[in-house]
Amino acid sequence: MFNEVFGSDEQRALLRRGRAMADLTREDPRYSYYGRTVLLSTPEDGDIDQLAALCRLQGYSSYSCVPVADIDAVKQGLDTRGLAAMHYLRWEGSNTALVAADAILAEHTLPTDLRLVRLDANTRADVMTSLAEMCLGCGVLPASGDVLRGLMFPAVCLAAMDDAGRVVSCAASARYAHPGHPTLGRQAWWGMLATDPARRGERLALILGALAMQAMEQTSGLGDFMTGVVPGNTASEAVCKRLGLAPSGQAIVGAADPMSLTSGQMTK
Repeated sequence: MFNEVFGSDEQRALLRRGRAMADLTREDPRYSYYGRTVLLSTPEDGDIDQLAALCRLQGYSSYSCVPVADIDAVKQGLDTRGLAAMHYLRWEGSNTALVAADAILAEHTLPTDLRLVRLDANTRADVMTSLAEMCLGCGVLPASGDVLRGLMFPAVCLAAMDDAGRVVSCAASARYAHPGHPTLGRQAWWGMLATDPARRGERLALILGALAMQAMEQTSGLGDFMTGVVPGNTASEAVCKRLGLAPSGQAIVGAADPMSLTSGQMTK
């Protein structure tokens, strides 16, 4: 295992704690991990005090599936425990996502000056560094290297590289919950879409996002995708709609420990 982590000192410490917690909880279906921190898959998998403990231990954690009507109550429970709560709306798609991905790739291809790279155990460290720098410049925190390289469980990370060897866009997908989880065991997280500002307008995130969905389904059989979108992020919503995802009526409600994550937010 490589145990690569990226970002600021706070973010790297957060990812290291999440990676260590993943080793401790990997056999317990209540917990989910896709490369950042360990979270409780649903509110039924642990009460608010358990979630708060995960937040303090790692610096950030969340519930994955909170009904929209319960968002404020969960956030209040976290706030009253001294944590900085926030939420993302949960977008999902299964067959609709794969059909949309096929349609996009039938119409669009990567520009000829870019080459597609799938990260694996042989990917050079300088490529990982380039990917991380590009993502962080877009406000996106990369998952841990072990996940991006597909070494821990089914996962895909695709990067578009230019002629100078720089990563200019990426997308990723990974198994979301423990395969034994009763409702989320066949779902994949999808996201980490980022594009260098100089290459925006070329549909790179859309193309790589579609390719990541295809690769995840073809290599692991996981074709039910989810992602979290900050309310009001119209650019992310537009990409999700193009790729066959729709609001699920649920949210990812999480919180940061202000003592270890002063920004209050793990990633964009």
